[in-house]
Parts: sequence; C-alpha cells; structure tokens
Amino acid sequence: MSDNEIIEYAKEIPDNIVNEAYQDGCKPVLKNTGDLVSLIPRTIRAVLQPLEKWVLKKEYNLAETEKLLQQKLEKISIEQIVSPEAHIAVPIIQYISYCIDNNELRNMYANLLAKSMNSVVKNKVHPAFIEIIKQLCPDEAKIMKALYEKKVVATITVRIQKDNGEGVNIISNFSNIGYIVECEYPFWIIKYFDNLIRLGLLNKASYSSKLTDKKLYKELENHKVIKDLISSFILKKEEMSIKYIKSYMSITDFGESFCSICLDENINNVKTES
Repeated sequence: MSDNEIIEYAKEIPDNIVNEAYQDGCKPVLKNTGDLVSLIPRTIRAVLQPLEKWVLKKEYNLAETEKLLQQKLEKISIEQIVSPEAHIAVPIIQYISYCIDNNELRNMYANLLAKSMNSVVKNKVHPAFIEIIKQLCPDEAKIMKALYEKKVVATITVRIQKDNGEGVNIISNFSNIGYIVECEYPFWIIKYFDNLIRLGLLNKASYSSKLTDKKLYKELENHKVIKDLISSFILKKEEMSIKYIKSYMSITDFGESFCSICLDENINNVKTES
C-alpha cells in the first residue's frame, strides 16, 4: 500500500465521529466515574477505526496503542477527544509499532498521539515532532526529560596544555546528566548533546559563559570519568597542566514545546514557543 493510499484511509475519519460514538448509548448524563471510564476506550476506538483498516492490512496491532491512549486520555472529558489529523496519526501509529518494546520512545509517540486527539491542545502539535522522535535514542529521551525540568546543565571541557597555551582538549562538553538519569550509555553524553543541538532542542552556551553555582562544576571535575581520563593522560604528559573550561547546555524554546507535547504527562499542558 502506497503512502497516498494510507493517507486516503486516514481521510475517511468524519468530523462528527466522536459525537456519533457519544450518542451511541452514551447520550444520557453519565452518573458516575465508572461509566466515564468505560466510555473512554470506545471513544478512542471510534476515532481510530478508519486508521485501523490500514494497520490491520499491514499486520500491525492497535491494541497496545489503544491501552496507552486510554491511560493518557482518561483524565479529560469525552467531548475533548477528537479525531487526529491524518498526517500526524498515520506515521505515529506506524512508528509506535516499531518501538513497542522501548518504553521511552513508545511513550513519546503515545503522548504525541494523545495530544493530537485533545481539542484543547491539538493545534500545538507540530508534524516535525514525529521526525524528531525518529532521530532520538532512548538515552536522549531521558536527557530531554531531565532538561525539561532543569532547563540547564553544567558542562566542562578538559584541556591539557603547556605554559604557552598549546595543548589539546581531551574531552569536550562533559556532563554527569547521563549518569544521573541512568542512561544505558552515559559516557556518550557528548554525542547525545551534539544530536540534540542539531535537532534544535538544546543550545550550547557561548565560550566562557558559565553557571554561577560553582558546586556543579566541582562535581564534574571530581567525577570518576574525568579523574580516570586525566590520570591516564598525565602519565605521558607530566609537563603539561590541566585547564577546565566551564560552560552549560540549555533547552531551547522549541525544545520546551517539544517536551511539553511528547514528554509531559499532563494531557492539557503545552508550552508554546515565545
């Protein structure tokens, strides 16, 4: 099935499909929370039904996606649940099936899809967010979640140099954030930062800019990775001195908007770019 055919299936979603689902045995005023909870999965299935034609033909399973959506949409009113845009929903459902065993990426896709089905915030869902998630690894998702809360993280570059200033950086933009959030490969933080900057989610501070909290940098200087690296290098270059270049990484406005959609579990909470 071609991409155009996929989109055509998705376009079969009528604007009033949620209302029809609501009218189908649900028109009377809901009397208790139990009735409301039972209605949520029916509503989700109704708005996804046209997309299911494509999913079933491609032998994907919507069951796990529906469970995730039920959890994320159960705290909003039924009237807020609307049909997702085809160009948002179709690729998300495809990609979520590829990472069903990866909690970080799967949850980001589920948050994105859930908010595209929430009438209050769906206009803040950008199609670029889908492509960004595709280019993230699980460790980077953990780092972005931490940056969404912290806003900035301290970094150091360790330089071995002579008195005349000649030397070499033995590690650049190191941070302990990968260890704090328990990344699978925390030492790859430098590569992760490069990718997150490339995607427009993070900014690297200009040269010589640093945070005022000296304790943050002292923790980095005393980190085992830095200590071991310096020790192994100094054995060969005893005549050289060590210089720590202090800096930081900060989340961008676009990065905050992305996190509010894809990482924030609050279904009605969205950060817009300033």
